[in-house]
Amino acid sequence: MDTGAWLTAARVGRLPNVLRAIRGHAPPGIPEARAERIVWRACGGPLDEIRDLIGVLVRAELVSAGHVLKLTREGRHIATQDHQHGGTLLSRTLIRVGFFADQVRRLTELARINPASGELCCVRKIALDAGPQLVGVLRRFPGVKWGVEFRVPAALVEELIDVWALLPERAPVAEDRRKAIGDRGELYSYRLERLRCGDSSKIRWVARDDDSLGYDIEDVSVTPQRRIEAKASTTREVRFILSANEWEVAHRHGDDYEVHFWGGIDVTRQPADEYQVLRKAGYPIVYRNVARLHAEGRLTARPLQYQIQEARQPEASEETEVQESDPPR
Repeated sequence: MDTGAWLTAARVGRLPNVLRAIRGHAPPGIPEARAERIVWRACGGPLDEIRDLIGVLVRAELVSAGHVLKLTREGRHIATQDHQHGGTLLSRTLIRVGFFADQVRRLTELARINPASGELCCVRKIALDAGPQLVGVLRRFPGVKWGVEFRVPAALVEELIDVWALLPERAPVAEDRRKAIGDRGELYSYRLERLRCGDSSKIRWVARDDDSLGYDIEDVSVTPQRRIEAKASTTREVRFILSANEWEVAHRHGDDYEVHFWGGIDVTRQPADEYQVLRKAGYPIVYRNVARLHAEGRLTARPLQYQIQEARQPEASEETEVQESDPPR
């Protein structure tokens, strides 16, 4: 499920009711087997959405799951204080967890940021096309203006362009550790390039929209544009795999293609903390023009797999088809 797209304004509006329903139940909490019915009676709405609403709160670490559902410390804080802040405490948490990661990225890449005021501004249609559910959440914050143009004040823009909100949302279970490690590498290179460039709209995390390009990030602030493929590993040994497509694209673009290698990844650490640690350790290691480095012997490469398919037989000519009885030669 694309949680960001699923979290419409109506569903976000029900989340505080779910929190209050769990908080108001007698200790030690709501038995998991009865949670849907109990919560539904307290907050209403479609019964078949209750389990997913609870799942959102669990993944946001506002509710702890198990034999019973209980609020975490942060969950209790939001359940009691969110209404006094116009819903912004919960909204900020949903953004920081990464539920709207793709919408945040699209909005900050398509909108313009005023260099003097730091305000984000774009026409209304662009904002809605980039992230309709995100726009609904942002409109809860003071200073956000919704008219012909969509305007977000600088303080909130700082939170949006802080790329930790762009890490793909936490999966309900640890489904693919390798992908989680790879996502960290892409996120760290994306943050690094945005900080270096100054104009964050010129750095695009293209692999989030199309993973067939042969690279993860584009820097269109220069001509020709830079293409960056991020690789990550839990070890510090420099060893990574380029797909056949990445290998071909690297050779085609030469100096305009580079690989960023991030070693020592630990997905149990907070991304912001780990990024600082890895930067101090000298990461990423950058390899520009992989084809040349390989030709010079500074990088070695060997094929790890082969694509096998049945060979096609040559099509028979008309003459051959007529002479079907001819003996084989």
